[in-house]
Amino acid sequence: MKNRPFSFIPSGRIYTDELRTIAWGADASEYRLIPKMVIRAANEDEVSGILSEASRCGIPVTFRAAGTSLSGQAITDSVLVVAGKNWEEFRYNPGDCSVTLQPGIIGREVNRRLAPFGRYFGPDPASIGSCMVGGIVANNASGMSCGVHANSDQTLLSARIVLADGTVLNTGDESSRAAFRQSHPEMLASIEALRDEVVKDEKLRDRIKHKYSIKNVTGLNLRPLVAYSDPFEIIAHLMVGSEGTLGFLSEVTMATLPVTPYKASAMIYFDSIVDAAKAVVAMKKAVKVSAAELLDNRSLTSVGDTRLSAQKPDLTALLTEVQAQSPEELKAMVSRVTEALRPFGVEVRFTDNPSETASYWAIRAGIFPTVGGLRKEGTTCLIEDVAFHVEDLPEATADLSALLDRHGYTDSCIYGHALEGNFHFIINQSFETAQDIARYDAMICDVARLVVEKYDGSLKAEHGTGRNMASFVEYEWGEKAFGLMKRIKEIFDPLGILNPGVTFNSEIGRAHV
Repeated sequence: MKNRPFSFIPSGRIYTDELRTIAWGADASEYRLIPKMVIRAANEDEVSGILSEASRCGIPVTFRAAGTSLSGQAITDSVLVVAGKNWEEFRYNPGDCSVTLQPGIIGREVNRRLAPFGRYFGPDPASIGSCMVGGIVANNASGMSCGVHANSDQTLLSARIVLADGTVLNTGDESSRAAFRQSHPEMLASIEALRDEVVKDEKLRDRIKHKYSIKNVTGLNLRPLVAYSDPFEIIAHLMVGSEGTLGFLSEVTMATLPVTPYKASAMIYFDSIVDAAKAVVAMKKAVKVSAAELLDNRSLTSVGDTRLSAQKPDLTALLTEVQAQSPEELKAMVSRVTEALRPFGVEVRFTDNPSETASYWAIRAGIFPTVGGLRKEGTTCLIEDVAFHVEDLPEATADLSALLDRHGYTDSCIYGHALEGNFHFIINQSFETAQDIARYDAMICDVARLVVEKYDGSLKAEHGTGRNMASFVEYEWGEKAFGLMKRIKEIFDPLGILNPGVTFNSEIGRAHV
């Protein structure tokens, strides 16, 4: 059609027909929004042009790579820009062992290409076999082993960013920085002012550091304001976890980590979920365990674990992994874990047999799809992720389990990255009646009270704020910190065109929490 928006994009890569817009109207979350237009962008110049025109016309834009988002970040009822296929560049930089990546390359493919160099990509979301780098970084997605020490925020070195007005900034290139100083002095001054304000406010500064001592992706990433002084470093790291609300990441350069050659895993069973949580605390104090995945009774039931019995209705497992540089070190680490767990009276049997360890981790990977497959017809399988400080884990675990039971979610399950105090809980929810909706609302509000008020934890640990928790961001962070986030959003996206409804959602309130 004549005079259509974004006419510089070939018509074969713009979809407005009903079939394809409906197909692109869902991601891996429970949400659905039908875009008016889907654009398969081919390169950075096209994204720059799209954002430049969108800014002039006030058209909202949302970005998408693989669409594995669990919190509704990759859908829109406006313009959806897809940057998956044709955005797969990989470049290993041997000088500093870093890797430069475009947003469309799959995480597992990054690790496959890094393997010959003896390196690996730090962020390790469970969906690494299908999710793409753009989403991993934009959500600060993490998983079983990277914790807060090797996530995207910690390993990002520089980024190429397309801002809301179409400007391209490469934070790792001095000529690009110099040009940006000339073109956007007010933006840099505003960021420096925010940095100075936070640095001078000891209480706020300490609050930010405390919040990021555990996994936390609730709201925009405030850690850069206390971690860096260079405004370009701050800009690059503000993009991490921003969920496409501040700009488009066309390229990132990330530090990589050395592969640890020796590994062993054990599936360790406890009589209760509280005992398993206490064991995590004991292990974390005694030895550097690389992973400790908790699987509660219902998680084990979903995958048909044969150890379940009527005599042990609360049976809980910890899938534990240790890594070492030599066989001798591995043996010593296994011995220390065994000793740390001796007071619990459990059998500890580690194995380094690849087929056996692979079967253990396949069980862990299968929980979410298996539970979803068992849901009643007409219900939706929902997953949320929260984080507690590890010392609070035993009591918090019991509280969370009791909360789900109290609200009638008898088929729910709790599992996840216990070593980092990070749990996922899965529920199968119907939204057919007002009573169904009221039950869900009451449960989520109680989860918020538990996590925020009792334990000062994170309502979103690794899946991104998304849509479901956008209305709780101020509740978790408080007025002052949330005010910083709103000011950051205004600096990067003054017209509010980037991924509206995600992270910030003025249409939904939780005043009754």
